Amino acid sequence: MALAWPSPVYLERERLLSLLPEEVGFVILLEAPAGFGKSVLAGQLAARLGWRTLWASALLGKPKALLAQALGLPREAPWAALVEALGQEPTLVVLEDLTGEEDLSPLLRTLPCLLVLASRKPLPHPELAKLLSEGRLVRLGAQELAFTPEEAQALFAGREGWAEAHQATGGWPLPLFLSALTGEPPRPEALLRGLRESLSPEEFQEGLLLAALPHLPPEAATLATEGLFRKGLLRKGPEGFRLHGLLREMAQRSLPLEVQEAVRRAAERLPPELLAEAYWGAGLFQDLLELLERPIPLHLPPERLKAWGHLLRQGGPRARLRLGEALLACGEKEGLALLEPLAEGEEAPIALTACGHLAFYLAEPLLGQDLPRARAYLERGLGLLEGVSPELAGRFLNDAARVPFAEGRPEEALALLEEALRRLPPESPYREAPLANLSLLRLELQGALLERVAVLEGLVASSAPALRLYNLTSHLRDLGALYRLLGERERARACLRRAGETPGNPLVALEARMLLAHLEGDAQGLARLVAQAELWEARELAEKGRALLAEATGDPRPLEGLGGFLPSLVRAQLLGEPGLLPPRPEGLEDRLLWHAARYRLLREEADLEALLGLTDAGARVLPGLIPLDLLPRGRPGLAQAYPLGEVLTSGWKEAIALRLGEIPPLRVQVLGRFRVEGPLGPVGLKGKAKELFALLLLGLPREEAAFALWPDLPEEGALNNLYVWLNRLRKLLEPWGVPTYLGEEGLERVEADLHALEEALARGEAERVLALYQEPLFPGLDHPLVDRKREEVYHRVRGLFLARGEERFLERLLELDPLDEEALFPLVEACLARGQRGRGRRLLQAYQRRFREELGEGLPLRLEALLKELGG
Repeated sequence: MALAWPSPVYLERERLLSLLPEEVGFVILLEAPAGFGKSVLAGQLAARLGWRTLWASALLGKPKALLAQALGLPREAPWAALVEALGQEPTLVVLEDLTGEEDLSPLLRTLPCLLVLASRKPLPHPELAKLLSEGRLVRLGAQELAFTPEEAQALFAGREGWAEAHQATGGWPLPLFLSALTGEPPRPEALLRGLRESLSPEEFQEGLLLAALPHLPPEAATLATEGLFRKGLLRKGPEGFRLHGLLREMAQRSLPLEVQEAVRRAAERLPPELLAEAYWGAGLFQDLLELLERPIPLHLPPERLKAWGHLLRQGGPRARLRLGEALLACGEKEGLALLEPLAEGEEAPIALTACGHLAFYLAEPLLGQDLPRARAYLERGLGLLEGVSPELAGRFLNDAARVPFAEGRPEEALALLEEALRRLPPESPYREAPLANLSLLRLELQGALLERVAVLEGLVASSAPALRLYNLTSHLRDLGALYRLLGERERARACLRRAGETPGNPLVALEARMLLAHLEGDAQGLARLVAQAELWEARELAEKGRALLAEATGDPRPLEGLGGFLPSLVRAQLLGEPGLLPPRPEGLEDRLLWHAARYRLLREEADLEALLGLTDAGARVLPGLIPLDLLPRGRPGLAQAYPLGEVLTSGWKEAIALRLGEIPPLRVQVLGRFRVEGPLGPVGLKGKAKELFALLLLGLPREEAAFALWPDLPEEGALNNLYVWLNRLRKLLEPWGVPTYLGEEGLERVEADLHALEEALARGEAERVLALYQEPLFPGLDHPLVDRKREEVYHRVRGLFLARGEERFLERLLELDPLDEEALFPLVEACLARGQRGRGRRLLQAYQRRFREELGEGLPLRLEALLKELGG
């Protein structure tokens, strides 16, 4: 049938239309599920071409018979007759709803038309691969047909809700269009029916399973998962595959029983943690409880188990055990009440695990710390060790070591940890926890700070699920605090930020956010976090937060009523009264803080020496404890550990000279923008300083730069001016007062985009040149030498791009010079070779308009002839 397509109803997407050939002898393959706009795109192409259009759906019969009927031939006419009739005039043939079973080989071998094939599934015709290799086939799948955010915004024509609709549909055109048209979500029944018809049974079942899951990790993906992703129905992120929100909602609401059946079928395939999520997402609560009662590790985030709390309270002892630990990890003492009866039970594995959790959390300062009760559960657990597996025994011993450590008995804690490692199997992921705790003990007993950092770095990089969920937050907080102590502020920020966002231990995450706010000087944010800790009744954490807040603001009022170590230390510093310092503490971290406070108040070098000797890090601990300007000026070597920028801004020349080799190169941009950036940030160059810098960057010797800038002055006057401006330029480039970038021969230690461009041009690296070259070169400067450089660089770029002759290089040349005929002609020829006749015509017409506007003349003869040939 012939088609008059009402394309104005739909958004015309030039992004897609520009990819389509407009010549006979080409094939456009549109392969995507229902509702991805295949028919709309084909109709818009028909409207743009204005050719005879024949449209057939395989649902109505065999394409050959339908085409014969549309051409006025008998339905039984052979392919040869159809091919001859199609070749009588330019024709667009659109074949929809293809399944791959149709006989299209004669049509694909001859291609007397421009052919659009639309299918919901891959087509097996061998001719398609040959056409693709010849450059005569354009394939658009679901990922290409999906709406971009910009297209969704245009579809909504300025109305609100486009971003939410695009997020929900993933750019799926049909529901996005219906949402834009009606302002309401589309009806799910029709969309699900279309999807069922578009997908293989395996793909549809996989979609149902994903409707119950927050995500599917890449390692659990199947060919069906990949098929759904290729068809644009899944998103892929760092965690894995995720079903678009709209599809998930529709499946759960309209096909709940099928979703449940899909989850049960996948039970053997999914790891236990993912299966638990699937059971919950599908509403299979009894199945979830049965899974939680199995004696297997289940590394689920504590926050997730807490969210399932009302269900887990109805479960057996293992479900309640998991919930009790999760609640305590979330800072809720209600977990104690769940664990205490389990610790007194007769089933040794459950009783021992409960004893370990109780001993650990009752020794936790953030939960109030009750060491006598913690000791009681430690002793009860020791009596149960021989009735359980080595792994359970090792996990208990690691948790219980928290008790003697908090009691000030490090030797006992060390013995428990060593026994834990002896019992834990070599391949056990739970060995990581006692190894981390041993490094903490060695830090306390031996000052092994760098060893502690190395161990934590290794553990944070570990992929063990047990670490990720239960210890990662603490390790990240501890590592961030140590980086902060070592003056590595950016690494500290990254660790503390990640700790604050990591599930598994909300109280520790809150402490990490406090440390981050203090590090960044965010007093308001810190005050909010302190209020949050007080709402949680985390007394020790709130006290620490108030001390940090007082230090950050310089105001001692938040310390009123507090008498602990850290508040007393901060109060003494803020009031400048050494007599208010607390007694020397026992813990290593507290001793570091105490000696640092004494040195800041009294400037006694004995405290400085104590800081240098307490850990194996030596002077590296100073940046987090002592301001740079308080160091003795006779010891510039101590500044080696401080951030380079801080040393440069200090004006301490002796310390700067020792760090000269660390100062990074001067970074210079002169392509498209003029920007100079040193280690302290952007350098503001203006007037003669900017001109002088540009000439030095071009490689002129200093004397030649003087004569180029002041050509009318005698030699002596030009050189005098040069020395004045060199001094001004040096102050701008090297405000720290130590020669760094300006040498006797000119600029040194400079990384410039112009130099990188010239190196790429010399090597013929067209891709690199395309990425680097921007105009103008040296914007804002007017000098003959600069003008000469601009011309030289442009002609080198142009010559390289013309030599490559590829479309993207030619298009860039036309952007730089819209009247570059040598770039236009091969670009139009490339369009014609791909069947994009209309695009070639549009390029020539745009060139013609620009030519007339700027030169007032007609096109050169060969372009005029080519335009006439294309019907322009």
